[in-house]
Amino acid sequence: MANCLSVCLIASSQRFAGELKSALAQAYGPSARLHYQVVNPEAGGNSERERELQARENKQEVITPQTRRVLPLDPNLNPSYTFDNFLEGEANRLSRSVGLNISENPGRGSFNPFFLYGPSGVGKTHLANAIGVRTKQQHPEMRVLFVSAHVFKTQYTESVRKNTQNDFINFYQTIDVLIIDQEITTAKTQLAFFHIFNHLQQNNRQIVITCDRPPVLFEGIEERMLTRFKWGMVAEMERPDVKLRRDILRSKIKRDGLTFPENMVSFIAKNVESSVRELEGIVNSIMAYSVVDNCDIDLALAERVVARAVNLEKKQLTADDIIQTVAQHFSLKAKDLISKSRKQAIVRARQLAIFLCHKYTDMPYLQIGQRFGGRDHSTIIYSCNQVTKDLSTVKDYRRTLEEIEAKLKR
Repeated sequence: MANCLSVCLIASSQRFAGELKSALAQAYGPSARLHYQVVNPEAGGNSERERELQARENKQEVITPQTRRVLPLDPNLNPSYTFDNFLEGEANRLSRSVGLNISENPGRGSFNPFFLYGPSGVGKTHLANAIGVRTKQQHPEMRVLFVSAHVFKTQYTESVRKNTQNDFINFYQTIDVLIIDQEITTAKTQLAFFHIFNHLQQNNRQIVITCDRPPVLFEGIEERMLTRFKWGMVAEMERPDVKLRRDILRSKIKRDGLTFPENMVSFIAKNVESSVRELEGIVNSIMAYSVVDNCDIDLALAERVVARAVNLEKKQLTADDIIQTVAQHFSLKAKDLISKSRKQAIVRARQLAIFLCHKYTDMPYLQIGQRFGGRDHSTIIYSCNQVTKDLSTVKDYRRTLEEIEAKLKR
C-alpha cells in the first residue's frame, strides 16, 4: 500500500504542490502520494472538523515510525572477501562450516550469535565478511551491515553529542544480519549494544562478532553481555598449519598471476607461520625485491626476504631437540615428558613441548601424539590450545616460552 498524507493548503492556488510532492518523495520514497485540498478561507464551509471527516472518508494511511519505509543500506562489505577464496584447513574448518550455515539460514539456527575469536591475521575479518557477502547473495532482501567496533563507538558517541541516541539504536534494530568486527569495550557503548543485541536476538536477526580473544577473557564487560554471547556459538580460529599455509600461498601466487618454484613455496610455508597477512606480505616483498634488484624469483631470494622479515632460524629442529631442551629447562628428564604422569609440573612442561613441536616441525598432530607416548590427536590439539590460552592469561608464561625458544636457537 502506498504511503499517503493529507495536506490542506489554505490558498487560492496550487503553487506549493510541486514542492510538497518533492519533499514527500525524499522523505518517504517515490511511492508516497500527496492528497491535498485547496481552500479559500474566505469562502467558508470547510471547517477543521469537516476536513478531518473528509480524511477519514478517504481512509488515508497514517505514517508512523513502524510503517515508514526503511531506506536502502550499504552493507559495507568487501566483495573480495568471499568463501570462494577462504581456504579451508584444520585451523578453520569448524568456523567456515558454521559461517556457511549462517549464510543459508541467518538468525534461524542455533548459531546465533556467532562469536568468532583467534589471534590477529588468521582470517576472522575475511570469514565474517564472507558470511555477509554470501547472505546478500542468498537473501538479497535482507539488510546486512558489516561495521567495526571503532566505527560503532564513533557513531554512538556522535549520537550522544547530538542527542539522537534513539535514532542510533532504532537504525541498528532494523538490521537483519549485523556483523561487528572486534570487541566493544566502553561501558556506555556496551549498554547501547545490549539494547540492540536484545532486539535483534528476540526477532531472529543474525549477529556475528569477531575478536582476538574469547569472551571469558574480556575485561570490564558486564556479566549479562557475556551470558548472551554464550547463547549461540563460540568458535576459535587457530593459526594455519604448514599444509594450509602452502595452500594459501599457492592461491595468492595464482591470484596475482605469478609463478613460484615449489621448493620456494614450501620454504616460505615452513618458516612464515604467524599469520595469513605475513604470508601475503612475503609474496609482495619477493616481487618488489625481484624488480628492484633485477634478480630471479628463486629459493635464494625467498631465503633473503624471509630472513629479513621473520628472523629466520637456520637450525632445523627435531622433536628430540625440543623435548630435551624443555626437560632441561624445567629440571626434568626427557622420559618424563612422554610418560603417562599427570603431575602438574610435568603436564605443563609436556604441553609446552607439544606446542613447540607443532610450531617448529612439520609433524602432523597424529605423529606428534605418537612421539609423546602414543597420545591421540585431540590431546595434542588441546595442549596447543591450552598453551595459547596461558600465554594470554598466565603471568610470566610468555617469558618462559621465549627463554626455551632462545635455548633452541643456540
